[in-house]
Amino acid sequence: MIIKLLVIGFTLFGVKEILFKHNGIEISMHWVIMAFVIGYRTFELVPHIPFHPIEILVYATIIRIIISGAIKYRKIPIAVTVLSIFYVTLFVIDLLTRYNPFIVNEFKCALLLAMIFFVTQHIYFYKGYIIWLLKTYLFVASAISILGITEYLFPSFMSSLFGFEREVNLISADPLFTRLAFLFWGSHLAANLVPPVFPILLLLKGEKDSITNNKYLLTLLVIINLIAIYLSGNRISWLILTILLLITLFQYKASLVPYMKTYTLFVTIAFVAYIYSQPVEGRYISTFKALTGNIDARYDSSGSARMGRAKIAIESIIKHPLGTGWSSQGWVHSDVLQISATIGIIPGFLFFFAPMLLLLRSFSLYLTRSPDQKTIYFCLCGLLIYIIISFSLNGNILLVQCGAPLFLFWAIADSYSNYYNQIRYN
Repeated sequence: MIIKLLVIGFTLFGVKEILFKHNGIEISMHWVIMAFVIGYRTFELVPHIPFHPIEILVYATIIRIIISGAIKYRKIPIAVTVLSIFYVTLFVIDLLTRYNPFIVNEFKCALLLAMIFFVTQHIYFYKGYIIWLLKTYLFVASAISILGITEYLFPSFMSSLFGFEREVNLISADPLFTRLAFLFWGSHLAANLVPPVFPILLLLKGEKDSITNNKYLLTLLVIINLIAIYLSGNRISWLILTILLLITLFQYKASLVPYMKTYTLFVTIAFVAYIYSQPVEGRYISTFKALTGNIDARYDSSGSARMGRAKIAIESIIKHPLGTGWSSQGWVHSDVLQISATIGIIPGFLFFFAPMLLLLRSFSLYLTRSPDQKTIYFCLCGLLIYIIISFSLNGNILLVQCGAPLFLFWAIADSYSNYYNQIRYN
């Protein structure tokens, strides 16, 4: 009950700040990011249709924009606009032909992409502002990691605090390893929010931020978030982390941050070696086997089910290329397939290739910009890789707390690319 009251208080205070503070629109994304730590907690403002605090904060920002007549700095990307048209069209058809609350819930969770882009086009995304937002995200993700590790070490204490009972969830044949559930947040999916910490730390190090200038604090943040990802047993998070570390090793220019590649190499070797020293190396390897369709049932209890759902979605896309309507596919565990099967192959194509093209553009800017701009573009490339993998291999958009971080990073990367073009044009 106390936690619920705190969440309500946080949401109301955030709405007040957004609506009435002179820079309410600018700080709105700061409040949205802080709400990521809330996890699964929602309110039923309408019967059978839950609303997450993140949604309420975004709605409040849109109201502030409309009332204040805020300045628009850029246009919403064409891909997002076209996606929104498909979203709304299918939603209206579904409302008229086969309404149920699940249709409304899936539609509003997916439409949050367009709403976040609408808000961000009214915010001036200069480098200092992005660093401020990403620092907020760093602390939020680290808080999730700390609470998760605390849950692992002191389950009784966390149970009394948050009102849950921890269940043993083995991910290997060895009973010494139990998977961290992040039950205070809602599920082990909380680990999906942790990998962006590492490109963010790289950016802060490149900008000589006080957080990363303190080598002890930097090392502590790295260790805490690595442990949380490891204990989660979340193979997609393991995969994303591995790819981000390898890309940093092979693509980041060593001259930008001295000894960063050495530090990254040490972290990569330590992470992989530790996993291989524990009873979960089979699950780690099964991540890469699953990408080729080779499911190892000994370590991958959910892989076969996910593959089955993916095949059903692909068959549905072939039979119904225009989609079968909102909330008609269940949870596919791949946002790209979810969108393609639900509202059509064209939106699914846009949903995948729009961030992919933005990644290529951001990487091109990383290669050609001045040294003081390279690290931020490299960080945005890392965040876009995180987005693309998550959209492809995870089901995120059905849960606001999982989808909103991806939508926001997408909007940040697009906005900063446009910010640079505005400066060059001016």
